[in-house]
Amino acid sequence: MKKFFFYILVFVYSYTFSQDDNSIIVRQVDPYSYEYYNNYEISRNDVYYSVEGALKNINSVRVLDLSNSNLDELSYKIGYLKNLEVLILKNNQLSELPYQIGNLKKLRILDVSNNHLTEVPYQIQNLKKLEVLILNNNQLRELPYQLGDLTSLKILEATNNDISEIPYQFEKIESLRKLILYHNRIKEIPYQLSKLKQLKIIDLRNNLIDEIPYQLKYNNLRILY
Repeated sequence: MKKFFFYILVFVYSYTFSQDDNSIIVRQVDPYSYEYYNNYEISRNDVYYSVEGALKNINSVRVLDLSNSNLDELSYKIGYLKNLEVLILKNNQLSELPYQIGNLKKLRILDVSNNHLTEVPYQIQNLKKLEVLILNNNQLRELPYQLGDLTSLKILEATNNDISEIPYQFEKIESLRKLILYHNRIKEIPYQLSKLKQLKIIDLRNNLIDEIPYQLKYNNLRILY
């Protein structure tokens, strides 16, 4: 039987069961992790491991874990899960995401790491409640500028891709706290990121960056490059 463990970001997030009410309580660990911003309870019955099973209980599904499922395609029916808050798709063979993913208006966590994505659908801009987006270890050449519309986003990771630039439209993500983009082909850091007062960490190691814009040097910001 599968255990209730989700691996989000570079941390291991374990959920423990309360003996009193059979709920899963997130343990707070890192000040810039998902747990810090989302310390809420998830009912045991809200976690599903297949799209087919989730579609039988559309209104109750909050967490869908499809990791390590050897998926090469994600059904467009994923868009029917209107109450979904956490979607884990890591460690599959996905080369694209259906545009219907933009229908998941309550989604807060999306982890699509370790797949074969070559692009992110622009409809992701509709996920106004998204707080954590993990795109590590794919084949992305760019990050869509529409990510700038994700006004609730706190953590964005897209390491080990082929990304060449950071869209200046990211200046609109005022909630962004952590931007992790190491092992890409980024040549410069847009000075517009200096407008993000909540941003604490930018990790751009193993890119092609020569210098940091002076506008960023005087912020309370840790930049790794």
